[in-house]
Amino acid sequence: MLLAGGDSTRIWPIQYKLLVTFFGQPIILHSLNQLYRKGIRNFIIVSSRENKNVYQGLNFPKEAKVKIVVQKDQTGMAGAILSAAAEIAGKKILVVGPGDIVEDYLIEEFGQLYKRDPEAAMVGKHLEEYFPGGYLKEENGIITGIIEKPKPEDRIGNLVNIVMDYWRSSSALLEALNEVEPFGDDRYERAKEILIKKGTVIKLLPYNGYWGFLKYPWHLLSINDYFLAGIKKNYGKVKISESACLSGEIILEDGVTILENAKIVGPAYIGRNSLIGQNTLIRNSHIGEGAIVGFATEIVRSYVSANCWFHHNFIGDSVIMDNTSLGAGAILANYRLDGGVIKSKVNKQSVSTGKTKLGAVIGRNCRIGVNSSLMPGVKVGSDCFIGSGITLDSDLADGQFASFKKGSYTVEKNKIKLPNNAMQKNLRALKY
Repeated sequence: MLLAGGDSTRIWPIQYKLLVTFFGQPIILHSLNQLYRKGIRNFIIVSSRENKNVYQGLNFPKEAKVKIVVQKDQTGMAGAILSAAAEIAGKKILVVGPGDIVEDYLIEEFGQLYKRDPEAAMVGKHLEEYFPGGYLKEENGIITGIIEKPKPEDRIGNLVNIVMDYWRSSSALLEALNEVEPFGDDRYERAKEILIKKGTVIKLLPYNGYWGFLKYPWHLLSINDYFLAGIKKNYGKVKISESACLSGEIILEDGVTILENAKIVGPAYIGRNSLIGQNTLIRNSHIGEGAIVGFATEIVRSYVSANCWFHHNFIGDSVIMDNTSLGAGAILANYRLDGGVIKSKVNKQSVSTGKTKLGAVIGRNCRIGVNSSLMPGVKVGSDCFIGSGITLDSDLADGQFASFKKGSYTVEKNKIKLPNNAMQKNLRALKY
């Protein structure tokens, strides 16, 4: 069971985190394919109503049996599981958070544990730094307690739960969920506590490998690094100028064109039908399909989604979602003058990103004017315009237009609606 029903406000301005694509595939499909490669064939995806049709259109493995269930109004993981009660009753289930990126060997170790027919199992990873998730208490390899999102000072240890929970009896789990009062986003954790008190033996499956998660938008950069680190050189049907310089592990999809004096340093991924212009520099970055990386642009350690357009820009340690463009000379700054750790406002609270280098996070369908600058850690919502010459030093909500007037910029509602294929039309018309 893949829990894909909701998104947290903490990851704004990224929308639908499980549909963020790497190498042309959304994260949820990477997760499902990983489980499929290790022998699992029957899947339930619990989806939001908005994304049901999108999930139905995904290219699942031919032998995989995938049923998509819409999550009802109940909140959190408990609501997701209860929404699929009719499909899972009486079956063994593995509840997976597909937004958790883990190494293949964890699935293999679960397979070995599964052969020993445990009553239940949960994955735990030791973290020294605080994580806003579930914490486990264990004795001799058995889970004895769990608490959801405690304050840092109230943690019961350093063992954090990665959502890959196995239940031999889904009926017992459903019964416990129905015993818990239907409020709060920790209902699933309270149901686990009930099962523990009733004597359910939950085995701990310890994990020490890479764990990528999307609790905050800048976490996408860590996941980007992880995916890029695993690639091998592979060029499709491409056009590469003799004066271009490519080094390291790089994937170039079909239709990529690389013009004179461009330099790409791997690991890097360039999506289908993208154009890399003259004198550009791309390092350790993911560039989605249909992108135009125009003259003298530098992109470093960044994630760029599909159909984006750049010209003479610097983009450092940034996340840019679909159908976004930067005018000539626009800069996404990634380093404070004092070299300090960059902070970000999340739900009106200042949160340390833990990073000394962090650029902007920009949502879908945005336009940033010539010679504008975005300060380190600034977030821009979807459907925003930023006029020319503006220095943006604070977050911009969805659907806003920032324009320069009387020595400073003003913000008002953006009344311009862009078609999702705006950049694709430009690409088809481009002559080079």
